[in-house]
Amino acid sequence: MNRSPVRQTAILRTHSRTISTCRGLLLALALLAAAPALRAADATSGKTTFKSGIYSSKHGVVRQYSEEDRVRYQLWNYTWKPNPDLPITRVEVRLGEQKVYVYQGDDVAGESPTTTGKPGHDTPPGHYTILVKDIDHKSNLYGVFLDANGYVIDGNAEVGEKPPPGAVYDSADMPYYMRIRDDGVGMHAGYLPGYPASHGCIRLPHAFAELLFSNVSVGTPVDVVP
Repeated sequence: MNRSPVRQTAILRTHSRTISTCRGLLLALALLAAAPALRAADATSGKTTFKSGIYSSKHGVVRQYSEEDRVRYQLWNYTWKPNPDLPITRVEVRLGEQKVYVYQGDDVAGESPTTTGKPGHDTPPGHYTILVKDIDHKSNLYGVFLDANGYVIDGNAEVGEKPPPGAVYDSADMPYYMRIRDDGVGMHAGYLPGYPASHGCIRLPHAFAELLFSNVSVGTPVDVVP
């Protein structure tokens, strides 16, 4: 059967679009298949935010941030470079330096800034061990008052304290909590203003707290020194 030139042109255009669509689908499928590997490679480079299931703490990481941004955005410098074949043997909290050091034997496997207890709530020096690990811990002593829209109107509330009219009390989040004392003092992710400001706990940058939590055990020694 003979087709008109117009009909033939329309068929060719339709055929061309079909081929282009198929090629696009194949390319998309190929990229989806490669995505997990690309994300894993990217995450271990230290250039992306670490997420559970993507970042492997078996690889060394060094993060650097500007002085201005580290407090404002909580992007504190830290180092994590453990030997993947060795366990973490102890953690040392240096109150005077406001630093935490993680050891494998005599070798420093990690280093991070910290915020310890403010005057009147000082973090007590001593030799401890990790007693409890709780990834989603909430404080049973301290919290915040929230208004009707969920905004913080008082960040230093205590359990049992009467909230202002229209406000509610919410316990403080203490993710990646590692308790070292029976009175509740422990290490956990939290806000670091650059000076001692906690109620006695040892606050860590969130990403570093996640790494430490994942690589220590109940019983790991923790030394708090002046």
